[in-house]
Amino acid sequence: MNRKAIALSIPFFVLALIGANNALDTTGTISVTGNVVDGSGNPVRGATVTAFNDDLAASISVVSAVDGSFRFDALPGADYRYRSRLMGLEDSHIAAGSTTPLAFVMPPAKDLDAQRPANNLLDLLKFEDEADALNFRMMCTYCHQVGTLGWRSPEEPVDWEVMITRMDGFRGLYKHTQDSLVDRLVSVYGRDAEKSWPAFVPPEPPSGDSLKVEISEWAMSKEDAATVHDLEVGIDGLIYAVDMSNDALLTLDPKTGERKTYSWPGGKTFGEPVAPIKGPHSIEMAANGDMWVTLALSGEMSKFDIRTKEFTTVSAHPTRARGGYPHTLRLDKQGVVWWTDAARSVFSLQPDTLVVKEYVLPSADQVRGEGARGESRGITPYGIDIAPDGMVWYTKLNGQRVGRIDPTAADGSPDQIVEWKPPVHGPRRLHVAPNGIVWVPGWASGDFASFDPKTEEWKVYDMPKGPNSLPYALNVHPDTGDIWICGTGTDSMLRFDPKTETFTEYLMPTRVTYTREIEFDEDGNVWTCNSNGPTRHIENHYGSLIKIALK
Repeated sequence: MNRKAIALSIPFFVLALIGANNALDTTGTISVTGNVVDGSGNPVRGATVTAFNDDLAASISVVSAVDGSFRFDALPGADYRYRSRLMGLEDSHIAAGSTTPLAFVMPPAKDLDAQRPANNLLDLLKFEDEADALNFRMMCTYCHQVGTLGWRSPEEPVDWEVMITRMDGFRGLYKHTQDSLVDRLVSVYGRDAEKSWPAFVPPEPPSGDSLKVEISEWAMSKEDAATVHDLEVGIDGLIYAVDMSNDALLTLDPKTGERKTYSWPGGKTFGEPVAPIKGPHSIEMAANGDMWVTLALSGEMSKFDIRTKEFTTVSAHPTRARGGYPHTLRLDKQGVVWWTDAARSVFSLQPDTLVVKEYVLPSADQVRGEGARGESRGITPYGIDIAPDGMVWYTKLNGQRVGRIDPTAADGSPDQIVEWKPPVHGPRRLHVAPNGIVWVPGWASGDFASFDPKTEEWKVYDMPKGPNSLPYALNVHPDTGDIWICGTGTDSMLRFDPKTETFTEYLMPTRVTYTREIEFDEDGNVWTCNSNGPTRHIENHYGSLIKIALK
């Protein structure tokens, strides 16, 4: 083998996780009905009504209809407490053990500022130049929402200047922004700055298809100490996720709520208050159900055998002991593993021989499209997907590129690797539809685009809530063809119908829901995970797995 990598096949280590011994008895279910009214007794449309199972650290949410009514058709038998929530109104709570029908009364909110979602809070931060605003969104929203209550409270005794210096890890902020950013942030988000904020006008309540949804959420890993970065739906009925902060693979049985944790050999001990060593980042399933994972911090690729529960780990570089920063991965129809290395280029791995190959990407002047010259510091190969025809598509987040690799072309031929400059800014996790159309989210520009490789034509769509929506990732539903998009800055998930070019927004029940990936199960349900980092910013201080089922 032309590589300096050592394959490891080591028995797994299992550690206790929240809910691991609290599997739910699903032999019985209960139906719960009720109504939501405002302080004047008028029906409330679009309120998110959540049933919390504290023993299982899980919840199920539905949305009230036009007449204020709601219904949980089949809650697994347990004792629940309930909450109704809608921006502009005060949260209403009903204690566990209450009899149905439930009656929520929601008077006007006393503190509207506490209900501002991150996109509205980020709207308050003004820049004189749009390029500066794009630069800030590119470099300062990578891991968390901006402006939320937890974000406005840096860990003591770290002050704002130290925090910002530490967080500019990509060294991508413009120099003049670095010089002025502390004062700018303190003026908008510092102590007592809320007094000068403009009044918050809550958005219109959800309507139409936005009301026809059930959202299930499971808290995962450790409180205040997790990064549930990516997830995958397993062929064994389990949901698999990677906890980047704890060097751990997590599993959830959505039928019982049982969770398990598997720690990477050579990684940190689960839950220890130290920095991670492996940094599992992206996870994808092989045809036989095994899970492949990028280990971003250690520069490795790893496979988890779902039957033996063993890890096999190799270098993510063909000739070196480690790769740079293995990022997102996909598997093609032949089982070849493809991934982007955010510090370098695109790689592939033959699963039977574990041989790694690198694809050297074009430079800035080797690109198609108008105004193609010039790349930001660090090109950052990022998203990746395999098209139905076998072509490998990728993005350069900071390089502002979308590229295509032809695995059948001769190495070094002009048509082997081709790049375009997209009309969106900050292309992140793209996907290719069954018809070959490439869909690309614009992280910093708050939009997304379709690209037809046959005509090389782009079409751009604005996100409904503007540039601070921060669409991190999107995916194409295999049954309907709808484009599902992360509303990473808006605590929401959006469904876009490419035929009618219309949106449906589904609000997430937990404040500070930062999503990075979308998957689908065999029933057509949508899965994502809340991975805002640090976890303490999240309303309940937990990362989570989330299932969205349309009704």
